[in-house]
Amino acid sequence: MAWGVSTALELIAVPGLLRAAEPAHPIFKAFPDPDGLVQAATANPTLNFKNKFFDPALGTNGQACVTCHQPADGFDIHVSSIKSAFTDTNGTDPLFRLNDTADRPDPPVGTTLADTYKLFLSMGVIRFARPAPGATADFILAPQNTGKYDPATGQFGPQPHMGDPQNATAQTISVFRRPLVNLNVGFDSSVLWDGRESITDLRTQVTKAAKSLLLAHDVSVADADDVAKFMLEVYVDQRTKDGPGKLSAAGADGGPKNLLALSQYLAQPCRFDNQGFRTQSVTPPVGTLTPVFCTPVIKDNPSTMTVFDAWANMSGSDPVSVARASVARGQVIFNTKDLTVPPDLIPQFGGQSIHCITCHAVNNVGNHPDATFFARIGSDSVDILKGLVANPSTSDVASLQSTLARVQSLPEYCLRPTSDPTPFSTAACGSHITDLKTTDPGRATVTGKIADVGKFKPPVLRGFAARAPYFHAGAVIEDDDLVHFYNARFQIGLTDQEHEDLVAFLISF
Repeated sequence: MAWGVSTALELIAVPGLLRAAEPAHPIFKAFPDPDGLVQAATANPTLNFKNKFFDPALGTNGQACVTCHQPADGFDIHVSSIKSAFTDTNGTDPLFRLNDTADRPDPPVGTTLADTYKLFLSMGVIRFARPAPGATADFILAPQNTGKYDPATGQFGPQPHMGDPQNATAQTISVFRRPLVNLNVGFDSSVLWDGRESITDLRTQVTKAAKSLLLAHDVSVADADDVAKFMLEVYVDQRTKDGPGKLSAAGADGGPKNLLALSQYLAQPCRFDNQGFRTQSVTPPVGTLTPVFCTPVIKDNPSTMTVFDAWANMSGSDPVSVARASVARGQVIFNTKDLTVPPDLIPQFGGQSIHCITCHAVNNVGNHPDATFFARIGSDSVDILKGLVANPSTSDVASLQSTLARVQSLPEYCLRPTSDPTPFSTAACGSHITDLKTTDPGRATVTGKIADVGKFKPPVLRGFAARAPYFHAGAVIEDDDLVHFYNARFQIGLTDQEHEDLVAFLISF
């Protein structure tokens, strides 16, 4: 439920604030999510709702970090929560602010509230003002000023533009991204979808986010460090799932307590920051760049995910045993099933088979251990999705069409490499073979390289079920749609049973 709306789980609501009735720290209670329970855990008893993570005074627009990272939603936010808050408060809940959750910060006169927050209400995405390509970039960006981009009446306004309250002194473009779960950060190598901040300096990341999204005038070192501490030392995971039941039962290693144990010294999987050090993220402000003992991450290791190994030999015919056996089979598929590299990804991956764990390589966590690893899976591209709809393999066409329609609701940008001197005013977008279209340039807004267009980091997957809609911009609504997309994009050739098993694993992971 939206922050500011009371729940049945001992939360007393005040706009932008949380008070506890009983027990003392309800943020660590188990909350219902689709067909199960999600829960957070920490080894630090001082971390609770008094942390600055929950304080709207960190900024000036009434929002706090928790506004879009809600405990009841697994520290993400569901579209259903957004819609409920909009209906219950007539759009006055702190969730709804022009500077970050509106489609544009300056909606045309006469625009209804529902239209002002159209993408947030339908896809659960936040608007980020990212820098337009500068002089050092190896591409140029086509201006968008017609149709839905019309500066007077369009949904997104002129792009690029000046004066966005998130970054008022630079030319920016609007991109729309789901809030990443900002817990489990202790397992990360890079921060945010495009990796623009360092895991070794969460103080800076928190400060920038507070200023751009919460419109903070200033953020003290103590306040930034307080939020960073919460992010680093709290872990959230799926606890139960209808069917298999408790995800730590019968020897399985799922659930928040096991995830917390995995984060501890020696047990933790190795990962590398952007300087190539094997590191342990410790107390803020700066994660210490100290080599530590950790579990090596082995490329394409067929035993990368072992959380549900204990369920591999379930032979009972009762519903729980059948469900657990399906989860275990799905884990094997995730570890070992061959994926075919699409032609556009051959420069990055070569022409050989890859696996889910090629990108989701960190043992029993699911992100990538290298802070410099980013990949374009294609959910940013209308053209790629149209190709999948036309050639769906064994995937469901209606599911792919739904994904395509959602992506088509986002702004689309056209990029041309600077090696081509032809301006867009002379040759329209798409008239040159090297032109690229995307709904989000992704990593390219950080590096200035057209080769990085549409690339994002593989996120931590633990607690997957609580995070729909999925991908960086909420392109797919359900876990079933996500598997259909991957099956078509990477020509996996899943049978119906394999599809069912892979879904069962993902929603239990």
